[in-house]
Amino acid sequence: MKKYIVFFVLILSVALVGLIVLKTYLGSKTDIRSKKDTIEALVFKTETGFGYRISYNNKVLIKQDYIPAIQNNQAFCNFDDAQKVADLVKEKLNRNENPKISLIELKNLEVQLTCPD
Repeated sequence: MKKYIVFFVLILSVALVGLIVLKTYLGSKTDIRSKKDTIEALVFKTETGFGYRISYNNKVLIKQDYIPAIQNNQAFCNFDDAQKVADLVKEKLNRNENPKISLIELKNLEVQLTCPD
């Protein structure tokens, strides 16, 4: 009788672990894929430099014509700087975080804050 109880508990444990692993794998795979497919970051040219737009399901969530977190209305000096910040905002949204950008983050990304004339 003791053998049957041990065997039953063992089978139940294996089944439970299998279900947890399967649910975790399928759940994370579909969540990540759907977010990556629907949140888009696009860099665009402005009159004075570059900006970026973040869209979700083809609806604009954020349109940023200027470098965030600085006082004056300064456009990004180059495409790459706008892309780095847009990618960071997209990552934050994918992690369900506040997409606000700080001056420290701009410095860490080495974004040029003033453009040469």
